[in-house]
Amino acid sequence: MVETHGTASLVIAADIGGTLLRAAIVDADGRILARHALPNEPARGIEHAQAQLISLFDRLIEEHPASVVEAIGIASAGPIDPTDGTYRHPPNLPGWHGHSMRDGLRTRYRVPVVFGHDATLAALAETRFGTHRGSEHLVYLTIGTGIGAGIVAHSATVTGAHGGAGEAGHMIVRPGGPQCGAGCSGCLEAIALGSGIAAATRRAVAAGTATSLGADATALDVFAAADAGDSFALRLIADVVDALAIGLANLLAVLDPEVILLGGGVVDGLRPRWPSLLAATKAHALPRYAGGVPIEPSALGSDANLLGAAAIALGAASHARP
Repeated sequence: MVETHGTASLVIAADIGGTLLRAAIVDADGRILARHALPNEPARGIEHAQAQLISLFDRLIEEHPASVVEAIGIASAGPIDPTDGTYRHPPNLPGWHGHSMRDGLRTRYRVPVVFGHDATLAALAETRFGTHRGSEHLVYLTIGTGIGAGIVAHSATVTGAHGGAGEAGHMIVRPGGPQCGAGCSGCLEAIALGSGIAAATRRAVAAGTATSLGADATALDVFAAADAGDSFALRLIADVVDALAIGLANLLAVLDPEVILLGGGVVDGLRPRWPSLLAATKAHALPRYAGGVPIEPSALGSDANLLGAAAIALGAASHARP
């Protein structure tokens, strides 16, 4: 156990994304007391990312010398096996397949180290600390470096046989469409992900069909161009909204949640288009949603992953106590 001279019990929560590593120290009530972040460079390997996380953890521990860190919880882009933190062909973490940080972190800090898929833990956080605290059936859809769904059913997270449940980004919404990083053709991730929006723009520029946008345009650039009335950008974002609506209608039909919460970087670009997204989802959804679809932006925002990691760390700490 990482321990000093005090009695305050805390956990460390971390979030491993495709571009950023974040860590925070969190108390038993889910309050984030401090946080730090470093860039993630997945191509440099999992060992480099682990060293970066250790530097973040050590900094947090040094800043709280009168505390006991009882466990470490890590939310990560996946697929990742939650039983041992082993990655299973993660498309946004190249070269990490078959590897885990668990043993190295356990040896260094001598506390329980637990893992979960970032979207799954974000869904858990929403039921523990969010505006839907206490919900028994909830889906959290994150749209960032990747697209994934966290599923809570009967108050328990759904992880599947190998930790791969919730890969909602690979639902096929445009059969025969462009490929995502995992090789799926026409999936939601290939259409609605920020990189998918940028790739569609590059294809249009090459074909001479884009107007004010260049080949280096990002998803944020496309959203801004659409806001300014660019005809190509408006068509592209309308297609993104419709593809996302199809995915949301599928999740509603299959899982029947109380609510679907959306988080991730692309959500900010969607906020001005929220009425269109809800209308399109209702149009694709089952008749039981004729009165409206239960879809909302996450109130926890970017803290959802960290708070979910804290939730499983708090659970691990509780089980480890004599």
